Amino acid sequence: MKAALKTAINNAVGILSKSFYSENGSRDEYVLDQAACAPLSVTGAQDTIKALEPTRATLETSMKARIIQARKRRNAFLPINRLPVEVVVEIFHIVLYSDALCPPTTTTHLARLKRLASVFSVWRSLVSGTPSLWAVLESTCPPAFLPTVIRKAKGSLLNIRCLWTDPRLVTRNKPIPHEKNVTAFLHAVLPLAQRWGTLYLNIPLSFDPPLEQVLETHMPNLRRASVRCIGYGPLVTNPFGGAAPQLKELSVHQVPINWASVELKGLSVLVLMFCPVPSISHLFAILERSPGLEVLELNLVDPDITDAPSTIPSIVLPHLKDLSLRNINRQATSLLLQSIHTSRFETILIAPDPCDERTPFPDINSSLEHLLPAMKCAFNEAKTVDLTILGSEVNLTVNRGPDDPCVKLCARIDGPPDLQNHLTWLQRNLDLKTLSASGINEGSISLVELVNRVDLTRLPIFEWIPNITELSVLNSSGAPKLIHHLTERVRDGNKVEWRCPRLRKVAFCGFPTARQDVFEFARRRYGDRPKGDAVNQDAETTIHWPDKLELLDITGVSDMDYRTNEELKDIVGCELIVTVEDDYYYSPTGEEW
Repeated sequence: MKAALKTAINNAVGILSKSFYSENGSRDEYVLDQAACAPLSVTGAQDTIKALEPTRATLETSMKARIIQARKRRNAFLPINRLPVEVVVEIFHIVLYSDALCPPTTTTHLARLKRLASVFSVWRSLVSGTPSLWAVLESTCPPAFLPTVIRKAKGSLLNIRCLWTDPRLVTRNKPIPHEKNVTAFLHAVLPLAQRWGTLYLNIPLSFDPPLEQVLETHMPNLRRASVRCIGYGPLVTNPFGGAAPQLKELSVHQVPINWASVELKGLSVLVLMFCPVPSISHLFAILERSPGLEVLELNLVDPDITDAPSTIPSIVLPHLKDLSLRNINRQATSLLLQSIHTSRFETILIAPDPCDERTPFPDINSSLEHLLPAMKCAFNEAKTVDLTILGSEVNLTVNRGPDDPCVKLCARIDGPPDLQNHLTWLQRNLDLKTLSASGINEGSISLVELVNRVDLTRLPIFEWIPNITELSVLNSSGAPKLIHHLTERVRDGNKVEWRCPRLRKVAFCGFPTARQDVFEFARRRYGDRPKGDAVNQDAETTIHWPDKLELLDITGVSDMDYRTNEELKDIVGCELIVTVEDDYYYSPTGEEW
């Protein structure tokens, strides 16, 4: 290419030279030849340009071909293109199927495929020639294109995603988006149930075809199923055609199923929410047949405990990572906890139904004794802890991140003795200050509707929970002793500090909390605090002052006005003081109520 370009340039230079210089003129004289310098006609100029056009076109074509070849060679050396084809396909699967058991995102599977195929020719060929990448059938797929997708999937197991738009999200008197598509989609894929590998189904109570007809279809190769019903669905008498030998992950929401007609075994995930569940003996049988179970979640379900065995079985689940038993009757909770044996948890959430009064409440603490070593493993990533004490309930939540609890324990209490015993059990068995490897950096306490005779200062919570930064008191009767407790200076050798030194947000919301108690809290804890360094040191004593207050909520304090509010603000040095006249209120976590 370079040689051809050089030849063309030399030819053009020669032509121009002949036009400007005479053949007889010396190099020194540069004598012009008048005849040669005569201007070319328009036709002559056009002919000269046309004569050069083939050369230019040839050079441009050759250059583009060389650029494409160079890019192919460069792409061939990229790390992802040096991987085996099977590995690249597996990466594509992870990207495309990451929400296989969750509602599809706004980006359809076909759009994702198109995006991958548009990167470069190798990926386009790989996408086009890999049937498993086409094996996702979505109800959002245009009906005219669905046969093409099924044909390109060939014999691969199909991933069925059928999502019907919730009518509550649709404006009145307007058609429901995709409703006709969903109906046509289900009728088209139902004959292919033998090839279903994954099923995500979310359709309303009354639909064509009916929910029970879809779920009673034989699906011998089904491995994962997530079934939701908008509204409370009808009874599915023969789920999965009576057998689901390959089923590993099952999630059911608001769909009543006749569990006696199907034998579930070898499960790794079992999630049952807002629907009747197997009896307690059936649950025990499913757990015993699923030693590889990793996730067990039961929420707002009501297992029948009348057939509970006289001897509670010991079910070893060595791979169980996440256990969640929420809003189910207390006796069933206790039976399940006593039966399960595992060595490690990543998440454990225990919150029995607080409204269940049908059976005597067993001691959940004793049911958890054998699971304490596994529970302690869940604290490895703990960052924050929240403790809420209600009039009849204690909630302890340990979080690894925002809205990501790793431990949650809820227990009912009946008066101060139960409260003291439960907190003592928690403190003795869950040492929050040493369990977390990375350290719990924030703790919050909410004291709500406590009975009047509880002495808050005698509770072990302030020494047990590390790094308390938020405190909310919604009970006025215990406030005076608590305030006095928080304003006492604690001496350790030559060091003096206050209890809960990191406290930054405080709420006195129980009405009527006495104004003089709040001012005592402000003066004794923050009145003498220096403006600069929070540590005062002399020859004998080092004083560690508490952190500066960021928020003080006094919505429950009586007889406060603008003057007293400003006086209180000057004492504590806090810019944000929430009063009953304010339009916004803050929870102990800093969020708006």
